[in-house]
Amino acid sequence: MEKRATDIYELMWGPSECTITGTLRTYERAEDLGGISVPTLFTGGRYDEASPESVLYYQSMLPGSRLEIFEEASHTHHLEQMIAYNQVVRDFLHSVE
Repeated sequence: MEKRATDIYELMWGPSECTITGTLRTYERAEDLGGISVPTLFTGGRYDEASPESVLYYQSMLPGSRLEIFEEASHTHHLEQMIAYNQVVRDFLHSVE
């Protein structure tokens, strides 16, 4: 965390995900998801601030994409369940080779 570019984060997002005041506050590109033509993996945690339902919403806009929810994890599921996360990514990459 000490290497985090807080100044850039705050400029683009704001002080937190709960207080969006930065330059990305009105940025929305969901309608363009259907134009992505490469294999895509969405991941999330059951207790993520980006709820499984919201990730599913975006995943549904990208035909052929895959969604993996880590049941015992939050927004940092890639750190909380690192072994399982790495295996999911590895399996996904092998499946699209």
